Amino acid sequence: MFNAPRRMGGGGSISSSAFLTSPGMSSSTYNDPLAFTVPAPGVSGGFGDLDPWSAVPSPARSGTPRESIEDPREREIQPAPSSSGSRDGLNGLINDPPAIYVSLFDQLDVSSTGSVSLASVHRLLATSRLPALAVEKIINLTSRDKSSLARQEFFCALALVALAQSSSPDDEITIERLSASIPNLPLPDLKPASPSHDHHALSPPSNGYDVPHQSVTASTSTGFDAWDSTPHTNANGFSDSHQPGGGHVSSGYSANGSAFRSDGVLDESQLGYWKRLEHVEVALITEKEGWFLQKYRVESDKRSAGAVSRRYSDFVWLLDCLVKRYPFRLLPSLPPKRIGPDASFLEARRKALKRFINFLVNHPVMKDDGALNVFLTESSFEAWRKRTKVSTDEESSSKKLNSAQEMAIPSDLDEKLGILKDNLPSILGSYQKLVLLSEKSLARLINHSADSSRLALSVNSVSESLNKSCFKCSTYHNGEISVTGDSCSLCQGVSKGLLDVGESWTRIAEETEKRVAIITNHIESLKYTRDLYLAFRDLFLRHEKLSKDNVDALRKKVEGRNKKIEGLKNAAKPGWEVEVDKLVAASDQDSSTINTLLSRRVFIRACMWHELSVVFHSRQAAQTTLGWREFTNYQIEGVQRLQSVWEGLKERLEGMPIE
Repeated sequence: MFNAPRRMGGGGSISSSAFLTSPGMSSSTYNDPLAFTVPAPGVSGGFGDLDPWSAVPSPARSGTPRESIEDPREREIQPAPSSSGSRDGLNGLINDPPAIYVSLFDQLDVSSTGSVSLASVHRLLATSRLPALAVEKIINLTSRDKSSLARQEFFCALALVALAQSSSPDDEITIERLSASIPNLPLPDLKPASPSHDHHALSPPSNGYDVPHQSVTASTSTGFDAWDSTPHTNANGFSDSHQPGGGHVSSGYSANGSAFRSDGVLDESQLGYWKRLEHVEVALITEKEGWFLQKYRVESDKRSAGAVSRRYSDFVWLLDCLVKRYPFRLLPSLPPKRIGPDASFLEARRKALKRFINFLVNHPVMKDDGALNVFLTESSFEAWRKRTKVSTDEESSSKKLNSAQEMAIPSDLDEKLGILKDNLPSILGSYQKLVLLSEKSLARLINHSADSSRLALSVNSVSESLNKSCFKCSTYHNGEISVTGDSCSLCQGVSKGLLDVGESWTRIAEETEKRVAIITNHIESLKYTRDLYLAFRDLFLRHEKLSKDNVDALRKKVEGRNKKIEGLKNAAKPGWEVEVDKLVAASDQDSSTINTLLSRRVFIRACMWHELSVVFHSRQAAQTTLGWREFTNYQIEGVQRLQSVWEGLKERLEGMPIE
């Protein structure tokens, strides 16, 4: 079964131990931001110490030993202990490197600063044909969060490349292994540009977003084409186009909740889901209920009830219902609670609640759920909950599959699920880093916008003060400086030019604010995709806990009764018929339960296959592709607007006097 323990990690895995750790210090494992955040089985959306909605860690539950996740790159760089016969280990490599190491360093150190930029190192290492994750780990080991690599760090990076290229894809690469392997270490296989070329030419030929022809044209096992590029995207990376009339769009799924028709073929009406998305807005209501209870204004663009107000506990109730009804479907996680939250946390939670509810309303099965519809439309929700008993029966109790739909489930489903399960930790860690780095970029952009405004103010102040400091334009009278009526042409022209400069910096600040909005939307797009992977991680955990049944135990009981029945018949003691009738009735009841549980097993497999092949497969492709397309287009537009600002300023400054 795919829930059995599996070997984690893929090809090219490299240990992220400390670069040149001090003697006697063992290497730490790679600092996976999600390594200590596995939720408890059966609990949807536990994140441990990690707060996935913000770069600021949550103060709750701090039970993780900090020593075990210490970032090794923050340690002091010291030579590793030498190994016997290894030319004094890394010291020997650094002090007497191969000629190709020196040549590559000199080629990239065009400014003779004694270091090479991280971008140049990345371009060079990209030609090694190592996996991207391996290159990233090598850079993380050697750069220590710096923007450049010194000579010894660069040499160590090349040695790590050689070690990775000469090792098995499953081998862990550590500084200790590197030191021990130096005597037999081959030269790294790189394809740098000729020294006569510009060092930027080290980048290998790129095909952009092109994919092999067969990857585009070949249909998957579900017949889904993930490369449909027709829709135009909105800020969330999805299409704004909806069905005419704006009514609630039915999922089109069969009554059994499957994307497959009665003949077992995928329902083609489910393709292109992003063209008919429902959008739900979640806004924070400023007025609190009581002293601290916060409410949210929730409104869908496809349900006619208008806006309704909901508390955080209402979202919790909804998720609890859906987990019980659809335990083997992809379900999003809720953001955490916090006592005394500040404004930034409330905003982060609002965005997370918006992602949560939009995930649900656009799931092909749960979008038509009655509890979800009431949550989005009932104005007196608390009163409705008090007077209404909501059924939380599992969907397998009311939905059945026919033989064709059962045959549509692949026999190697466990293997397909296992592939995703093996790679989830790595891709979740990568997405968490993408989010954190994007939030850092956003913070810098916000500061840049503020600094641009301050620059504009300062330049304007200089323009106004220019006449006061000119001996031709000002006079000193009664201890005060007064500006004469006529300014000299030089001061007048320079002052006008400075006003143009100030105006341009103001426009730069405005354009930067627009870029802040772009980055903010892009971060949400990344989080939408990250939430999808988190949902599948939680699905695996729920499956492991909730898919178990007692079929084997019931079969043993039935077999035992059958033997007892035979013994009673053979003995033929007085009253044996009554005892046999009781045993037969109990066996019939257990046999019926066994059949129900066996049907449930098949339905669970159908759910897992549907979530993997239809929901997950289409969304990870569409959200990733459309999100990055939108981000790229907005970035190009922003750069063009910035260019027009500077070009316009350049033209105006041509008339600014010099003397």
